[in-house]
Amino acid sequence: MTFEIKIKVNKSAKEVYKSLMDTSLLPKWETNFKGFNPISGGRRKLKSTAYRIYQEPDGTTTKIKEEVTELKQNKLIAFQLTDKNFMSYVTTKIIDKGDFVLLAEQTEIKFRPAILGVFGILMKGSMKKRRETDLITLKNIIENK
Repeated sequence: MTFEIKIKVNKSAKEVYKSLMDTSLLPKWETNFKGFNPISGGRRKLKSTAYRIYQEPDGTTTKIKEEVTELKQNKLIAFQLTDKNFMSYVTTKIIDKGDFVLLAEQTEIKFRPAILGVFGILMKGSMKKRRETDLITLKNIIENK
């Protein structure tokens, strides 16, 4: 399952990239995000790994392993996110359009076991909408700095 979201941000590519790299901002814009624990390689550096910690609506916590797979300063950040039930590849391009930046995020999710893929297809719309809402919240944070 894949989906793409594009958001116009009225700030520089440098400011957008800096905000995406700032893990202390994650609780402010990513739904249910509660913590970021680096494992190796530091914070958000190429090939670094960390756990993202989320508080689920039922009160339980979920740890998702993040590996930074590609970085291009002020242009791109890509992650592989791994959980027992899925593997996700997220690539966020920061496209400088002169007057604004286009934040273009592509997400590919592979569910494990495969039967969960059926569930994923049914949830695609709500998953995309939630991520779009998160990115709009990030946009507002960046633009109001």
